[in-house]
Amino acid sequence: MIRKIHRARYVLAEADLLLRDAAVHVSAPGRISRVEPWHGNRAAGDGEVIDWGSAILMPGLVNAHTHLELTARGADVPPPASFTEWLASIVDYRRGLPAEEFRRAAARGAQMSLESGTTMVADVSCSGASSEALRGFALRKTVFEEIAGFPPARAEEATAELRRRLTQVGDDPLLTVGVSPHAPYSVSPQLYRSVAAIARQNSLPLATHVAETKAEREFLAEGTGEFAAFLAGRKLLPEDWSPPRTSPISYLDSLGVLEGSALLIHCNYLDPASIAAILASRSSVVYCPRSHAFFGHDRHPVRQMLDAGVNVALGTDSLASNQSLSVLDEMRHLFGRRKDLRCEEILRMATLNGAAALNLGRVLGRLRRGYWADMTVLRLPEELGDRNLICQLLEGAGECLATIVAGDVIWRRGVLQ
Repeated sequence: MIRKIHRARYVLAEADLLLRDAAVHVSAPGRISRVEPWHGNRAAGDGEVIDWGSAILMPGLVNAHTHLELTARGADVPPPASFTEWLASIVDYRRGLPAEEFRRAAARGAQMSLESGTTMVADVSCSGASSEALRGFALRKTVFEEIAGFPPARAEEATAELRRRLTQVGDDPLLTVGVSPHAPYSVSPQLYRSVAAIARQNSLPLATHVAETKAEREFLAEGTGEFAAFLAGRKLLPEDWSPPRTSPISYLDSLGVLEGSALLIHCNYLDPASIAAILASRSSVVYCPRSHAFFGHDRHPVRQMLDAGVNVALGTDSLASNQSLSVLDEMRHLFGRRKDLRCEEILRMATLNGAAALNLGRVLGRLRRGYWADMTVLRLPEELGDRNLICQLLEGAGECLATIVAGDVIWRRGVLQ
């Protein structure tokens, strides 16, 4: 039974399939029944027709990495002198913050996401408050419960804390829960192995920050640099600790972290062997272009990864290193700075690749029969032509008009749903 029909001037079913004057038919469960040229009201049957006029219906945007609990933090200060300086400010900011503040920030971040056309987020929660805060939003989400602890003696306690948080996640048909050991400089080998085992035993997705900075590579290879100083200064570096003397990706691989096709966040600094290891493990990478620029990192190896066949998605990271939570802004930033990426590749990174990274590539990321009817609606200027339409969108044409999840309009510009 057709429940709703969304019609628009254009339907971008996927990166290489653009239909003019077309409609998406949505069944009662919220799945796509068919996508076809618009035949007028005679095709409607009993379904409600929503005509978006001069607009484009496209697969819902997927934010494959964010920290919604940091929405109130803001990035209104210049980039820090060092990464660990920024990290220390985040750790200090989080310390002692009431759970209600985390919930309020996460909820605000969820609303901002919907208002920018995002239909799915992969949120990393350090407090355990995010899943509760997001329960009230008809936003598809994977919440990764984050844990850290570099001293080996902390591993057992941290593992118990993670298990406790996993049992407290409430029911939400749009929610998937995952686990996230924070990063190689904040998680001991014992804790990494323990969290990876939890993920495998419970079939949970696992995400971790890795290969984010040159300093991280130095820390793992030589045991020196700003991370060694940062941990020692906070009395978190064991006296008998010695570096694994390997690359960040090889290090995770040796701990079994890549066995379950992990979600690898940032991957700003990779060598060819690391890219090959990521591909072999069928792990995905999330590239956060504007956060990458905020810290002034070297040119990201996204082109090399795509050429190798690695699945690369897009994320916004948090407002502590970005100016918005808009995936569309992320796409436009990338388009303006990486001329080695095709428009279609950028679109896939923001839609299908993001869905695949979150194990939903067979039901999200395209407008195709049987897929969930999650869509982003962009209003288009009347005079806009359809030649190179995706590139025109990335150049700045079009503004977010509505966000649709499972066929329902969850947010519409100027209208409270």
